[in-house]
Amino acid sequence: MDDRARQFIAHSTLLFIASRNAAGAMDVSPRGGQPNVVTLREDGAILLPDYLGNRRLDTIGNVLANPSVALLFMNRRCNDYLRVAARAEISQAPDDLALFPADENPPLSVMVLTPTSWNWVHSDVFGDAGFWIDPALRKPPLDLGGVYGQEGQWQAAGGRVFVRRDAAGETELQRSGIREHYGKPSTLVQQKVYQAAGPGFMPFIDQAPFIVLAREDENGAITVELAGGTPLRRDPATNQDAFLLEIRHAEAGDAAWTHSGECALLAAEPGRCENIRLNGTYRAVAGDSEGPHQISVLPEEIYFHCSAAFSRSRIWTDARPSAWTGLRAFRCVGRKQENADVVSFLFEPEDQAPVGPIAPGQYVTLALPGDDVQPPRRRCYSVSATPTPRTLRLSVRRIGAGGVSDLLHHTIQPGSDVLLGAPGGQFILNSQAARPVVLVGAGVGITPLLPMAQALAAAPDGREVWFVHAARSSKHHLFADEVVRVIEQAGESFKLFTVYSQPDEGDAFHHHGRLDAATLATLVPVTEADFYICGPDAFMDALKAGLVALGADPANIRMEAFEAKAIGLAGLLASQHSTVTPCQVQFARSGKTATWHPHKGSLLDLALSEDVEIQYSCRSGECQSCVQKIVSGMTDYPAGNEPLLAYGQVLLCQAVPRGDLVLDC
Repeated sequence: MDDRARQFIAHSTLLFIASRNAAGAMDVSPRGGQPNVVTLREDGAILLPDYLGNRRLDTIGNVLANPSVALLFMNRRCNDYLRVAARAEISQAPDDLALFPADENPPLSVMVLTPTSWNWVHSDVFGDAGFWIDPALRKPPLDLGGVYGQEGQWQAAGGRVFVRRDAAGETELQRSGIREHYGKPSTLVQQKVYQAAGPGFMPFIDQAPFIVLAREDENGAITVELAGGTPLRRDPATNQDAFLLEIRHAEAGDAAWTHSGECALLAAEPGRCENIRLNGTYRAVAGDSEGPHQISVLPEEIYFHCSAAFSRSRIWTDARPSAWTGLRAFRCVGRKQENADVVSFLFEPEDQAPVGPIAPGQYVTLALPGDDVQPPRRRCYSVSATPTPRTLRLSVRRIGAGGVSDLLHHTIQPGSDVLLGAPGGQFILNSQAARPVVLVGAGVGITPLLPMAQALAAAPDGREVWFVHAARSSKHHLFADEVVRVIEQAGESFKLFTVYSQPDEGDAFHHHGRLDAATLATLVPVTEADFYICGPDAFMDALKAGLVALGADPANIRMEAFEAKAIGLAGLLASQHSTVTPCQVQFARSGKTATWHPHKGSLLDLALSEDVEIQYSCRSGECQSCVQKIVSGMTDYPAGNEPLLAYGQVLLCQAVPRGDLVLDC
């Protein structure tokens, strides 16, 4: 595989994989991941992790019977895709699993793919189907309970029954031990597959113009391609429940068409994470010397798939890549006392995956295994240096109130374990190339600014950069030598300005006293610069007010509080919603009722504390795996970002009750 193909695969966050069972029946399904969906091994193998989902295990069951698969890799906003034919094997080897983050959503197995061929296709389908939507046009999740309720009634009225899973495939899953490892699918998952589409499915099918098609080529091999632009529609020329699919010849690449054969397709509506899966057979109904214009597809299995692949891929968002999901196990490999109050800790993942992308200025969430405080405490700490592929550094000031910072100072030594959440925060370096940048930190507020300075120094573009640090004296001046090395690397355009409020005799500094906006205005024209400020709230607020008074655009002043911040909703509720009245939350299907107080956190926190079985993954509102139906009552989103959801649904990880509440879980 050449460098272009490997780079394309390495940056892909969404793929489709086609497989078939021993009888030749096909399946095509999506896979999504961050910061990429697969890992490339040095020997050329492609490693595709498989996570806990609906436990149908169609692809894994097929691969156990027939290792030949076809893949279609996509890159965001790119109208080319890469097709790869490969041989697959399922691995649960610890060495393979360790190549992926050991977080709250670890892979249960890894598919090791050995490519046998690949080719590029330039596709008009992305444009024809309107696939690359504006992030604001993302669709809310469907009420799949309502969809299947309507569909089930129609199927039952027609005397239809659900299609059972391939028995031979299920036997192979059990024989291999994989079924026991994953567990059995729920009754709904086992019974949601039909042979025809009724009024529950058809409204979605009519609005789903993006089609991924897997079929046999003339040599009997699997090929996968895009064949959409126009939604599936009923085939009027047959009295069977078949669908017509238009084929654009340019999408077929160099794979010749046969007149009929096995196929599988996935139909998606741009902006919506759910998709329709259809497995069956096709026959050509019109064509010319180059291939058919249309095929008629007869389902043998058709069902909704609410895979997390599209949400994990972030294919329709402007969100930054996420290095991992939830809390990830790290080990301390270094400790340094920076001054009397601050210690830097160097952490390395306990898995073998890279640390992953962390934008300059972002923080991570830290929790300590075995913390006996309930609910377990989590705190945010800025990443205080540009991470290496295998390490990241946090620099923590001891608060002295017996909290997490004290515990870190007293107990964390090389060899100690911690849990770190995925990088987050909006206080990141993001300035136009020509604009001067002023990095202003007070005390330990320097920590998010160091990676920004290192990034600017590593790629100097001639702009003026000022690193301004305010401290009491040289004894409290953090990372002074480190900043000097950064400035020496960057050259003359990068300048240091030191402010001491209580200098000791012999201290070298540029300004004595408190730092104010007027002092900053002596360094750069405030109307032309971007300011990044981190320190105590009063320090930041005063500087911002002063800079705005001098003509600075508020949009060009970015600020980040550096005090330890509680993660989740408990801290937010305690500070902003202390007058919220406790209420009763009933988990209807679980038969449990609990009293919610603000300190209990989100509805997801409450459910988990009551041992209610809830699907969840990211806990940040991205994956939407914890969406549940509201039976009665109302909810609120204290953080202010109300998600797009179907009517009557709630995102448990971000919501709290607004009075007594009944949930269908």
